[in-house]
Amino acid sequence: MSSLLDKLPTILVLFVLVGIFLSLRKHAPSARIRLWTYAWALIFLHFFIQAFETHTGTLENILESIDIGALELSGVVFVVSMTHVVEDRKKRLTMLAVLALPTAFHAVTAVFDWHIYGLMALALGTIFFGGVVFALRSLPRVKPYAIGIAVILAVSGVWSIHSQLHGNADLGINAILTLTFGLCGILYWKRFPRPSPGVITVTGGFLTWGAVFPAGALVAHFAPKLQMNPELWNVPKFFVAFGMILALIEDKSGVIERANERERAANRLLLQLSQITSRLLAGSDPADLCGEITAAVTDATSFPRAALFLARDDRSLRLGGCTGFSLAEKSRFEERSKAWTIEKVKELCKQGTQLGNNSFLIRSADGGAGFGAVAAEHEVLVPLVSWRGSHLGCLCLGAASGTEHSAANETAEIMKLEVLASDLAVTIENSRLHHQLVRSEKLAALGQLVAGVAHELNNPLTGILGYADLLSEEVEGQKAAKRVEKLGAEARRMKRIVDGLLRFARQNNPAARAADFEAALHDVIQLREFHIRKLGVHMDVHVAPDLPRISIGEDELKQVLLNILNNAIDAVEESAQRSISIFATRQGDRVFLRFDDSGPGFSDLNRAFDPFFTTKPVGKGTGLGLSICYGIIQEAGGEIVLSNKQPFGASISLEFPATVAEPAVLLTA
Repeated sequence: MSSLLDKLPTILVLFVLVGIFLSLRKHAPSARIRLWTYAWALIFLHFFIQAFETHTGTLENILESIDIGALELSGVVFVVSMTHVVEDRKKRLTMLAVLALPTAFHAVTAVFDWHIYGLMALALGTIFFGGVVFALRSLPRVKPYAIGIAVILAVSGVWSIHSQLHGNADLGINAILTLTFGLCGILYWKRFPRPSPGVITVTGGFLTWGAVFPAGALVAHFAPKLQMNPELWNVPKFFVAFGMILALIEDKSGVIERANERERAANRLLLQLSQITSRLLAGSDPADLCGEITAAVTDATSFPRAALFLARDDRSLRLGGCTGFSLAEKSRFEERSKAWTIEKVKELCKQGTQLGNNSFLIRSADGGAGFGAVAAEHEVLVPLVSWRGSHLGCLCLGAASGTEHSAANETAEIMKLEVLASDLAVTIENSRLHHQLVRSEKLAALGQLVAGVAHELNNPLTGILGYADLLSEEVEGQKAAKRVEKLGAEARRMKRIVDGLLRFARQNNPAARAADFEAALHDVIQLREFHIRKLGVHMDVHVAPDLPRISIGEDELKQVLLNILNNAIDAVEESAQRSISIFATRQGDRVFLRFDDSGPGFSDLNRAFDPFFTTKPVGKGTGLGLSICYGIIQEAGGEIVLSNKQPFGASISLEFPATVAEPAVLLTA
């Protein structure tokens, strides 16, 4: 009873510790904490059994074998919990079986003093040399400290086996206890290499705990009469236990701090993105904010590199802004981006792995490194898709080589960046629609003004033309006749201008519209064939087979084609290389046309549709051609887009709705 009372405080403390670790298993479940709980339960069993030892008979041997076995097994379990195999269930169970079963066998045979020294030596060999194998093979690559541990285990194993073969089992037991608890200190520090109070306490506690057993043997050998408090040897155990709890609290605090940091970063990201979004919605040009957007993304997210591409009118991409690149990388980036298109973005999105609603992981094997060159291994692509489904660009995000991100954190960031990409796409689309609306309103107002002026001019012009014809018949003399003829020619020129103004202002919408593009183009080219041949212009025409008819009046289509062809011929007249290319294709229920020329390009794209704006010499153009084309195409439900090519040349893209074939009517008698 006195033995139980002496050990009761230690037993109660260990009982509470086991309860604490059982509670920690619920709040932080992991294989390591589960093994720690088992190990402390074995130590509790070790002390609890000691309170009932009788020191006589077979029962004493049974209790003592449980006592020593529980202590040795706790050390083995601690060692397994500190290794890299702890998270792999198969490897963890294998290591436990290889080390624990021979340990238990050796403890039982040593206490009962069974003279099976060969089997006991074999058990020690399995323990120590099995430990050597795990030390060398448990890591991805062999490290110096693993080799050092293997050497220590091998030397201790040889020594213990030699002693066991000569009938001394105590050296093997002390070696097992010393090495298991001592190695735990080294392994724990390697597993958690931080100079925190908890880690230092656990590391020092295990090293001291391992040193207790050889120290006790030395004291018993050299000073057998020395009186020491037995509880003094138990102090390292409590250091380890409370150090483990403190280290777990430190880990939990670190997790909470990192979560708070992520929350602060998310709030910072939301603030910066909301400010950018507000400026976008207030009418700021997205192209002017590209650099600021990428800087905000890299500053407030875990992505150190970002690049923003915007689509041109010809669906090619241009680098709007990028952050995280050197000047040389940015220069190469801009050079390579000239060959990228919206179609490439769509293709990469199909090949990539979808992360969110509108974001895709593009690995290097899918072409990621070739596209954005943002990341060494992978990049995240967030397309800019408008509410109409149009692709207006993309946002590329890349991680630095070797950087690991929290999946939850990265997903939350990507969701916010998807919102930014959506707002950016809406802003770009609204900007374009606003530009078209302003242009339409401007042309409508001009149309009303022009219609009134043209009608007022028509009456006096008719009188001038009539009197000019009469005068041409009445005047005598060649000089006077030439003056009258010049007067009539100028009046007719004014009449053509007025007719053009009326055509520009007219709002007609014929009920039936169906024009054959290829036939209309052939007629228009025939009208200008002489000038084309005279100037030596190379015409390259590509019309898709079975092109449907276009929903526009035939005369209107010819007028549009003639105006555009005239502008192209005038543009290439002074060029060294005179070429005009015409392409016509079908995509769904729309017909796409494109006119490319090798001229100098448009001097001012924003004013190209303005009436009376022209860069041609005086007398060669009125500045109404593209304005009239714009009005006709808009009435037909189409679109016209102008762009300049690099390094020279102009491109005019047209889009028309295709006519819908009416179903045949069945006549019945």
